[in-house]
Amino acid sequence: MKTSVLLLVCGMSAVGMVHAKQCQIERLTSSQLNLNASYLSQAATSFSVACESRYAIKFNTRNLVNSTGSSYVVNEKNHKLKTQMNINGATSLRWNVPIAQPASPQEKFVVLVQLAERPSAMTPAGVYRDSLYVNLMF
Repeated sequence: MKTSVLLLVCGMSAVGMVHAKQCQIERLTSSQLNLNASYLSQAATSFSVACESRYAIKFNTRNLVNSTGSSYVVNEKNHKLKTQMNINGATSLRWNVPIAQPASPQEKFVVLVQLAERPSAMTPAGVYRDSLYVNLMF
């Protein structure tokens, strides 16, 4: 069985209002997270936000199940494996909810994904994927 688990950081967007001060996402460590095909394997990426004023940040995944970060990766035949996503650096840990943040010249965020389901010999081989989206609103 050859199983590969992949989480793509597909979208990072910044949406500014008219006359908003500058905000930007910087120093992304990885745009692709690779998990081993073993129970509780982990992968992480980090990035910084530099913003001259208060802003909100929202974390989401294509396959998000709830606001506590439960998600799943899926292969081309629609077989799913559960994952758990975690956020470090935000003032709240809720997913798919804008999180108010204070102005900062450099605030570091870390997103960690963990395989929360044990693959077995019966788990279909393939590449399993999910996509992570980070939206910055200022």
